[in-house]
Amino acid sequence: MSRDHLHGAVLCVLFLFAATCGADEFHYNNILIGDRASGMGGAYTAISDDPSGMYYNPAGIAYSIGKNLSASVNAYNVSKRTYKGVIGGQDWTRTSSTLLPNFFGIIQPVGKVKLGFSYAVPDSNQEDQDQSFKYSFDNWGSTTHVINFNNNNTTNLFGPSAALQLSDTFSVGTTLYVHLRNTEAIFNSTKQSDDKKYHEWVNEYRESDEFGIKPIIGVMWTPVDKLSLGAAVSKTVILKSEVLQQSNSSTALNQSFDNTNGPVVLDRNNESLATSAHKRTYPYQVTAGAAYFANSSLLISGDLSYFSAYDFRWIDGVAKRRAVINGAIGTEYFLNKNWALRGGLFTDFANTPAVMEGVTDQLEHIDMFGGSMSLSHFTKNTSISFGGNYKAGSGKSQIFGENIQNATASNWSVFVSSSYSY
Repeated sequence: MSRDHLHGAVLCVLFLFAATCGADEFHYNNILIGDRASGMGGAYTAISDDPSGMYYNPAGIAYSIGKNLSASVNAYNVSKRTYKGVIGGQDWTRTSSTLLPNFFGIIQPVGKVKLGFSYAVPDSNQEDQDQSFKYSFDNWGSTTHVINFNNNNTTNLFGPSAALQLSDTFSVGTTLYVHLRNTEAIFNSTKQSDDKKYHEWVNEYRESDEFGIKPIIGVMWTPVDKLSLGAAVSKTVILKSEVLQQSNSSTALNQSFDNTNGPVVLDRNNESLATSAHKRTYPYQVTAGAAYFANSSLLISGDLSYFSAYDFRWIDGVAKRRAVINGAIGTEYFLNKNWALRGGLFTDFANTPAVMEGVTDQLEHIDMFGGSMSLSHFTKNTSISFGGNYKAGSGKSQIFGENIQNATASNWSVFVSSSYSY
């Protein structure tokens, strides 16, 4: 394979690996879930007393008041990644936008047990991009490079929860989510010299469907008045996975500039691969939190979440994922009985190893920091919240060979949520 063709093939592999390893497999706080939790930066493990508690810590729903129904709409979510000077010295930018409901939950008391059911979308990505680059490429001279990329990747969780208050100060709970994940990525790259002498084409398609379970076990303890402690453990286990991959590529040289003698194909590769045996691996997650109820108007909470190291095994090989600890701190302040203001700060560290000089085939590493805010209005049985969050960070990437590029990432979203007690 020529160096020219290898350039396009490497780009194709990186595009598709990024697409199929998750909407953002490199981070864990991709979409904040829930009404109060979203406004408080996700610092909710020691509170969890509404339907979103089934996602954060199911033990908390034991303290929910009566019957409760909650729904959240992540009205608009936009993410952006920029890799500096990666293609012909020019920046390569990838953007994604989604519009979707990201949570629904309902709680029903049955005797001493609180039962519930919830639906959550913790990760979603939709890219549809057409980019054109103009640069001088090796012996090709002035070259036009066009990239078309479509990527859809969504994780859905749904299932029942149950919680029991064992004493006035201690409760336990569990959620059993069904995990469904679908990815579909189409990459097409054409590169042609301005004199039309050289032409390269790369195309790849990959689709995967996952079915699994995600059990969550939680506890909640109130050791002293005004202080609550919570902890939850979870892990996604894939039971069935189907993967389809197809790729085609070619590099051609025209025998004359007017193409009257037709092209000479210098290199061609056609490959079709289908498998249903591969199962993606996921880390263990352990989260501990504390909440301090200072008075009837002010609440302060904090969480620490540990994600274990693991080998990300995919049909293309194995990539190491390092252990990550993320933190979040949030607050809620009631301006009066009808209005509450919430705010939070959180981290979203990358689970990839740091990018090092002299090493090849490294994944990007971008640590991110974020903040959130929301405003809620309450009536006797209902509440409605408006809010948003933003996170950003910078780091390193390696798209070709040993060259290392600076990279930046950002994500912002706005949401509307409502709840009803009956």
